[in-house]
Amino acid sequence: MQWARPIIQGFRHSLTNKGRMARNAYWQFVPVALIPPVAFALNVNWFKVHPWHGMVNLLLLFLFSLPLLNATARRLRDAGEDAGMAILPFAPFVILWLAYQSVLWVGVAIASVGGVWIIFVWVLALILLVPLHLFALGASLIAISSVLGHCLLPSLPGPNPHEVTP
Repeated sequence: MQWARPIIQGFRHSLTNKGRMARNAYWQFVPVALIPPVAFALNVNWFKVHPWHGMVNLLLLFLFSLPLLNATARRLRDAGEDAGMAILPFAPFVILWLAYQSVLWVGVAIASVGGVWIIFVWVLALILLVPLHLFALGASLIAISSVLGHCLLPSLPGPNPHEVTP
């Protein structure tokens, strides 16, 4: 039952990013904490154009990712790093989603007018969004490798310079 202790404690402390998390406990918790957000993200139609559909799904994905984000923040704090780095891998995808939704809404608005403008908007969206996808993917991979690299560092003994003490 020793192998389950880090997983249980990880979910028990999933709503707080205060404190620290040991390296071995973090790496035992991460595979289990990845299951809910990945399963949710794979089953969502992200390209559906609806006023609240995308925002609700993004909020639900954030809620499913919260245990992983908080565990990463605690692990970074334990390694002597800034806990705010835990959100960095997700930032490019949020920006990409916002850009994609804005282009979809502009396309829907212009489609109601009709004509050649529809083709112009979708070609412009293709020209703008393909490089944005590639940039978001590259930025995300760099951020993920940086954060995971910092999570591999050994624990820092004593107080952390980034930890706020009340």
